[in-house]
Amino acid sequence: MNETRNIIAGLEIGKEQSQLCYFDRKEREPISVSVKAGSNQYLFPTLLSKKLGKEAWHYGLEADYFSRQEGEIPVSGLLRIWNQDQETEIDGEKYTPGKLMEIYLRGCISLLGIGEPVRQIKAVMVTVPKLSPALIQAVYQAGELMGFARSQIWVQDYDESFYYYVMNHRKDNWARKIGWFLFEKDKVSFARLVVDNQRRPATAWIEHGKSAELSKDPQERDENFFRLISQSCGNDTYSSIYMVGDGFDQEWAQRSTPYLCRNQRHVFYGNNLYVKGACYGAKEKCGEENLKGYLYISSSLVRKNVSMEVVTGGSLKSYLLVEAGKNWYEIHTHLEIILDDKEDLEFTVIPMEGGARTRFSMKLPGLPKRPNKTTRLALTIYYESEELCVVRAEDMGFGDLYPSSGMVWTEKVSW
Repeated sequence: MNETRNIIAGLEIGKEQSQLCYFDRKEREPISVSVKAGSNQYLFPTLLSKKLGKEAWHYGLEADYFSRQEGEIPVSGLLRIWNQDQETEIDGEKYTPGKLMEIYLRGCISLLGIGEPVRQIKAVMVTVPKLSPALIQAVYQAGELMGFARSQIWVQDYDESFYYYVMNHRKDNWARKIGWFLFEKDKVSFARLVVDNQRRPATAWIEHGKSAELSKDPQERDENFFRLISQSCGNDTYSSIYMVGDGFDQEWAQRSTPYLCRNQRHVFYGNNLYVKGACYGAKEKCGEENLKGYLYISSSLVRKNVSMEVVTGGSLKSYLLVEAGKNWYEIHTHLEIILDDKEDLEFTVIPMEGGARTRFSMKLPGLPKRPNKTTRLALTIYYESEELCVVRAEDMGFGDLYPSSGMVWTEKVSW
């Protein structure tokens, strides 16, 4: 794993435990990374620890050891911290969520055993149970602090990781029903991946179904799960059923296991589905697609293309600023333009599903009066949610002749 910009990795950060994998190009699949050389231990605590009075940190297993045995300050509940847009005080100092994410990411990535992560990693995907704007910002800030380009670091939730895993796991998943039972100790919930191959591109999405509390008594626990299987799957034909999380054991699932496997349903069990799905997701995002022609529909999806007309090479062309079909937090467009007989910015908006195009004009009040083609603007476009776009234009001036006025125009738009 010493190639230049060739390593693709997935990192799952769970509430209590995390794990890492990388894409093995020879085996053509993600390989889990052991936290101890020569062992089969892949999980490590989602935990940091800090040495008193010093900027020295440990993560994972080391954080667990040093906080218990050497008196270091434990920093637990990291997912909660990263989901809050506020600083955390540790050892008398305040740390932003992004800084704490950077410290944790550095530790996790060190498991790959590479000397120059920024130079050697092509893409790393972080997957978490659920996303929030604060957590997304923490991941991107951490990547920036580490020196990663925006195209190298990504984030997605468990649902999207499930999609990438099952679609890469078996080809027959592309056309048939896929079920998913998520165990969280004494609770289990059902979801399924739906693929519509009649559309172009083919679309896929997650449908969440019923959940059930599981008794601690083995026989009752078996009945609880059996009932949920019956309500969720019935006699329907599923190509695959995936069992994820802690809480399932064939020792107690005497009645439910045979029922789960009926109608030739293939059942898979494991705790590395999300991390491998993150790795597959990173591979797709960085341009090494395996799922061309498929579009995953998440609740974070931007559904409208945004473009503007620009003159390049002497001819008028449409320049795509926002590509529909991406998650809102993945969109960050920056370019510089020179105004040509204009005092505003005009955008064309086209729905992903087709339909009438609309135009949006952004005024630039107070724009300095200059000769034509001597006003240069830095244009930045990003989203705060799947529907709310932020357009920011900054006057850059035009060399020494026309210095920047320092003016900035910002508009929030629901296209």
